[in-house]
Amino acid sequence: MTDQSIDLPSDDPVIIITRTFDAPRTLMFKLFTDPYHLVRFWGPEGSTYPVCEMDVRPGGEWRLTMRFADGSEYPTNSIYLEIAPPERIVYRDAPLDRSQWQDALPPAEMVTTILFEDIGGRTRIIANVRANSIGARDMAVKMGFGQMVAASYARLEAYLGTL
Repeated sequence: MTDQSIDLPSDDPVIIITRTFDAPRTLMFKLFTDPYHLVRFWGPEGSTYPVCEMDVRPGGEWRLTMRFADGSEYPTNSIYLEIAPPERIVYRDAPLDRSQWQDALPPAEMVTTILFEDIGGRTRIIANVRANSIGARDMAVKMGFGQMVAASYARLEAYLGTL
């Protein structure tokens, strides 16, 4: 039984996902900022990552390609906005083709803030995913965003048992 929750406020275009893990927040922060660890729990069961490059600093890029069991791929690109070890990571989406944003990024479609709260040696992760509209948020939810995060957290729980 987990304490995971997914909240969708009716008047705010945000998805708030909360879960507590039995691990110190310095370790949890490392797992989210080191590609060696991240590819072992991120995404749905059976997914792999032929690309996972992380330049973890404000302005740094996070390039990720998720490969599903059927061979299809889903590439994403993000830019870190804030890194505050071991408390907070903030990043936003970015176009895949860097030539589209050499000097300036287009407006963000989603900004994600991950908070790592220390609760007596355990860590409560609060992921706050802000879309640019309630319609965009609801579309992400409809496409399975919440289930993908839940699957990632289940994989993370199992991965913690191997460390």
